[in-house]
Amino acid sequence: MASSCAPAATARLAATLPARRRTFARGLATRNDRRGGARPNRPGAARVPLVFATSTDPKAAAESVDGDIIANNAASLDGKLRTLVVGVADERGDELLAHRNRDPGVLFRHQRWVDAYKLPGQYITITDVDSGKQITKPISVSPYHARSTAPNSDVSVIEILLDSGSDDGDENFFAAAQPPARLKVSPVRGGGFENPLFPEYNLKRAIEHGHSIVCIAGGTRGVGPLRSVMNWPDISSHAGTHPVTLFYLHAGDMETAGQSAAYVQEWDNWREAGAKVVPCYGEFFDDGVFQMQAAIAGSANGGGKFETVLGKDPSKVTVLMAGVSGEESKAVLNIFSTLQKVPKEQILIVSEFALKKGK
Repeated sequence: MASSCAPAATARLAATLPARRRTFARGLATRNDRRGGARPNRPGAARVPLVFATSTDPKAAAESVDGDIIANNAASLDGKLRTLVVGVADERGDELLAHRNRDPGVLFRHQRWVDAYKLPGQYITITDVDSGKQITKPISVSPYHARSTAPNSDVSVIEILLDSGSDDGDENFFAAAQPPARLKVSPVRGGGFENPLFPEYNLKRAIEHGHSIVCIAGGTRGVGPLRSVMNWPDISSHAGTHPVTLFYLHAGDMETAGQSAAYVQEWDNWREAGAKVVPCYGEFFDDGVFQMQAAIAGSANGGGKFETVLGKDPSKVTVLMAGVSGEESKAVLNIFSTLQKVPKEQILIVSEFALKKGK
């Protein structure tokens, strides 16, 4: 999706990008050389490891950037859930590497918008320029996907999941929005999935320590940020050697077989990577709890490489939750922490700032 949309987005956003100052940068580099700054490659000069430095101007970091809607695609088979594809003006700034400081070991580069994206679960705020309507949503796929397929583009492409039947008017507005609507896009915010009481515990640490990963998505609000987890290259690699499971709560009615669930077409891709996908149809306390416990016991078929959900050691399990209600969270904690002995500090959540609107 991102690769096919990026060239068109680049053309539309090109006019919004500030002109690059190549000559100015080269002039500064030459002037520093005249002042006696040693070049790392100059014969006889000491070789100093290069350190990349980025802008630390807090005002610049807080400013929104220009964007526009590239596409509005169906995210569910019934079309009620929508994937909003957004192009964000984002200079590469590679030419500014010619700008050397007096310290020959430091190269300055332009801070890109995409540089703030570190982990799945981070979120953005988008504002429609014409109407002023605004929503805050988790990013549902890494913006680096667009960079990898179009590395020379001055546009980063992101996707967010929207519910056209939400009880929030602004979300409904964006769920119906079409190209080429103009947007303002905030900086990427949040720390991804984390435990507020134990900030040292996060998804990256769980992967480094070889944990089994259990993802629990509470309907539309939860599956958006957890899609970014399931599509994250680190998780795809991890799923080949460790159990990775997605429980999709409120995936729709059993009779409709997932017609109203998001990203059904991607479930097989996640399973092929080694992950287990368990859609929990019906109400959580009527059917969801039973389906979750059945999967943990090994009697539910969710595909994937491993039969087990938790692995052999519950102390090496990390649980990610998003969009799960208060009462549901208590039930999930009871299942994993009380009954299965997963340490509470290894149960991570996504920021509620990213989930504060919509269903």
